[in-house]
Amino acid sequence: IESLDESCYRRIEEALYAGGFRPGDIVVNTWSYHMVPAGHWFDEGIRRLGATVIPMGVGNTELQVQVLHDMRVTGWAGSTGFLTTILNKAEEMGYDVRRDFALRVVSAGGEMGGGPMRKIFEEKYGLITSDAYGTADVGILAYECSQKSGMHICEGIVVEIADPATGKQLGPGEVGQVVVTPFDNTYPLIRFGTGDLSAYIAEPCPCGRTSLKLTKIMGRVGDAVRTRGMFIHPRQINEVASKFPEISRYQAAVTRPGTRDELVLKLELTDETIDKDKLSVTVGKTFQDICRIRIDRVEFVPKGTIPEGAKGIVDERVY
Repeated sequence: IESLDESCYRRIEEALYAGGFRPGDIVVNTWSYHMVPAGHWFDEGIRRLGATVIPMGVGNTELQVQVLHDMRVTGWAGSTGFLTTILNKAEEMGYDVRRDFALRVVSAGGEMGGGPMRKIFEEKYGLITSDAYGTADVGILAYECSQKSGMHICEGIVVEIADPATGKQLGPGEVGQVVVTPFDNTYPLIRFGTGDLSAYIAEPCPCGRTSLKLTKIMGRVGDAVRTRGMFIHPRQINEVASKFPEISRYQAAVTRPGTRDELVLKLELTDETIDKDKLSVTVGKTFQDICRIRIDRVEFVPKGTIPEGAKGIVDERVY
């Protein structure tokens, strides 16, 4: 029986190869190496494939562009939104991505509704793109092949689609919770509910792989919302708000006005005379410390705007 890390690395290597990565590629890994496992998992998976990894993590957009150009990088891994930001910055800096970069293949995911952005990467920049699905608890579970008609379930794990209420297994095409049993001696999980909604496809795939496939992730069972590759739980937002007696009601909202998730924290105040600019900065820093993601702005709304008992976070994105 493999350890969790060993099994996860093997599945990431499997997903990267199916997505077009090959030995000899030079790959920038922008998944975070801090407080989340994705950075380390992809780092090792890329190395096992026989490619060279440049561990960049997130941030420093201009430096990301410079490394892509100067190091003749051929592969990239990270969130769809961050790649969009990097490529836009490259164009602002005067680069023609097709002409001036050696970039060939990208693994861009981690966000709901990333398909349209990957289509732009393919059509505008001529890149090979792929997505994969996983969780911090078990690593990569499924991945796209060249057909892009669903995500193949990785070998070595059991994945079920179950009714969220009863736990009963559902049939092909029926939407339910993704439930996983990894064969792991170190971190055993039996029928672990990921909280994600999907369905499985039983038809054979033209690529020749025989594993069942999952459809795209269709939402969440619980109240957590995934944005920019990170889950935000209502309890985290409650922890933020509890540190500020000036806040009477609150609600976070995730939208996608363009090609990037936008996160706004709406606040009702106990006293409208409070220094809102100062409070906005302090709340923003506290939010990032607790939720590990930066909000785009704090929006102060009149009393009564947020209904009593409203959800702590709402997903307003349209896919």
